[in-house]
Amino acid sequence: MRTVKELRLAGLFAYLAALVLALLFSLLVHFLLGGGGRLGWGGFNFYGLLEGLAFLLFFTFALYVAQRAVRVPCTTLLTAGLLGPLPAYRLAKPLPQVEAPEAYEGRGVALLVQEGRPIGLLGLSDHIRPLEEVPSVEAEAAVSELYPLFLREPLVLVVRGEEVLGAIFREAFYRLAP
Repeated sequence: MRTVKELRLAGLFAYLAALVLALLFSLLVHFLLGGGGRLGWGGFNFYGLLEGLAFLLFFTFALYVAQRAVRVPCTTLLTAGLLGPLPAYRLAKPLPQVEAPEAYEGRGVALLVQEGRPIGLLGLSDHIRPLEEVPSVEAEAAVSELYPLFLREPLVLVVRGEEVLGAIFREAFYRLAP
């Protein structure tokens, strides 16, 4: 799972690459038209409008290709990495903790802890599910990277080291995630 920082950096590089490629393509069109295009402060003409249109079309195409290549959210790409996706810990809801399975009242999902360490989850099925079988992500992982996990699982645990910060449920993910 990629972090928010990695996605923002990938969005910046993809945006800059698309911009440079579009400028180079516009320069190529400028030279192919004989260098007579003017689109800017000094005035404009038909060749200048063609160069501007070539820039816009190629820039749009390059952004599309860049988004497919680096798989970043659209807002991150279009803002050149200024706006990144949410980190996973922002969507995580804390889970109630129980010391023994007998103390579980059967409402919702609870974290089973033993000697202060989490060992499993109660409430997902009719038995205790070991923590190793539940998908988990680091707290700084980008929420946009969690889509494949929610195709198979109803929740994803958010951890920082050995500490369980909470869980993101499928319904909340689809409702709140961008």
